[in-house]
Amino acid sequence: MKHFFNQIRVEWLVTAFCAWHAADLVHAWRHSPYDRMGWLALTIWAGPAGRAIVRGAAPARDFKLTIASLMIALIGVLGDLNFLVYWGLAISIGSLAGVSGRAWLWLALAVCWMPFFGWFGSQLHLGAATLNILRLLVAFAAAAVGWCWLVPKRPKTAA
Repeated sequence: MKHFFNQIRVEWLVTAFCAWHAADLVHAWRHSPYDRMGWLALTIWAGPAGRAIVRGAAPARDFKLTIASLMIALIGVLGDLNFLVYWGLAISIGSLAGVSGRAWLWLALAVCWMPFFGWFGSQLHLGAATLNILRLLVAFAAAAVGWCWLVPKRPKTAA
């Protein structure tokens, strides 16, 4: 039991580290017209993870995912590669929620709240409004996937 609580604390510390170094997301969300809805996309995308964390969806958490998120974020910080820091944050949120093999699609759709999504959409010559609508649609799709694969099912009771 003691190891379980230490592991939880480390996962939260890694997530806090990643969030601290991803703080420039707020600047992108406030000033880039292509990234304006990124904060809302993050909230929608992370909703199932929050629910899974509150409900204790992952009793057998994989600590390797936490280490991977820390390593990716550290490489991003040291190399000044923000996209790696953002992926480190996404993976650390996934480690808190207990991402399993089926939920990797949810994790991959984390791109919906990252500035890369805005940059890629601008390269396709999508307007900012169109891109922000598309960003939210992808976030809702990710939330649906996450809700199906991250939130534990209620046990069936005998009638």
